[in-house]
Amino acid sequence: MPIYDEQVDHIVSLETSLQQLAEQFGPLQLKEALYRQELLPEMQPIPENPKVLPLSEAVEHYLASDAFTDLARSSQEAYRYEINMFVSFCHKMKGQDPNIKEVSTPTFLKEYLTPVKKKNTRSKKAAFLRSFLRETLDYFFQQGIEGLKNTLEVTPDKKRTEPRAFEKEQIDELLTNVKLGREAHRNFTILWTFLGTGIRLNELCNLQVGDINPSGKKIYVRGKRNKEFKEPCNITDSALDILCSYINFRYSDLKNSPNYKDLFVFSDDKGVSPLHDSTVQKMITNLIVEAKTIKEDDKKNYQFSVHSLRHSFALYLLESGVNIYTIKELMRHKWLSSTEIYLQLFNKMLVEAINKHPLGQLKISDFFGSAVYG
Repeated sequence: MPIYDEQVDHIVSLETSLQQLAEQFGPLQLKEALYRQELLPEMQPIPENPKVLPLSEAVEHYLASDAFTDLARSSQEAYRYEINMFVSFCHKMKGQDPNIKEVSTPTFLKEYLTPVKKKNTRSKKAAFLRSFLRETLDYFFQQGIEGLKNTLEVTPDKKRTEPRAFEKEQIDELLTNVKLGREAHRNFTILWTFLGTGIRLNELCNLQVGDINPSGKKIYVRGKRNKEFKEPCNITDSALDILCSYINFRYSDLKNSPNYKDLFVFSDDKGVSPLHDSTVQKMITNLIVEAKTIKEDDKKNYQFSVHSLRHSFALYLLESGVNIYTIKELMRHKWLSSTEIYLQLFNKMLVEAINKHPLGQLKISDFFGSAVYG
């Protein structure tokens, strides 16, 4: 408190002195003197009528911007949902189509986020608001969101920081069970493609017939960073054989059609459009739920998912002796730090494995008695 009081006294004293100088020499001369001494920065004129940007116009701009269209399809859907939630709240609190400046203050945004108790849900909302406000405020007002970052803090969910990979017996069961369900051929191929490439969900769904290069033993995917260009991705021989066999079974009668290479490999409408992400997610989730080798606790949220197949691909490369730099290239990671997390997971698995050794369960008291080491 004394420090705060001293600071306030200094400000009051300064303001009093400036007021006395202004009264003695006039405010205009005082201002010019401060400019000449370079003690006062050149001020931009404040417009008499600051621009009013309706929320609807801000939303329309955002949905057409690169900040939104460059997102993965699943992220776009999530952000559309968040837009609807935020707009509804704004209309309720500020009336129909309020000014964007009214709904982008720290106080208003706190009011919107505070009722959200789950950290992960709140982080998702904050991430959307950061993207939305960064784009619209910069475009229309040349203004950043530095003053909002504390309010829109994104806290990573601790439950999701460590990747989960399937054990080999679990993968065996998934591959067995997938052949017993509906769309068995397609779903078996999807599962093998994940396991043989480590590609992401969005990359798999957007695979087209022309992206498969059997002679080069590669497939081409729209990567996470450069969605305008397709990048090569390695594939195991077994996964390539299964993928090519499926394409031949599915589209052999269309090989002479002009758009053959543009057909989507996994599709519900004869290759015209890609299979929806949620269809694959639901299929993998059902396999996880049915698996007897997966513990019930591991079937809960934030445990195993589609992305666990990518983690499994990386982890078993590491277990097979492939060096971390090669794995980085196979995973198409931009930074080595993204790949090094698998080293931590692998080391943890080794510790758990050694402790399952029969001799690892023995205590020193089993040899020398509890009387000495009690």
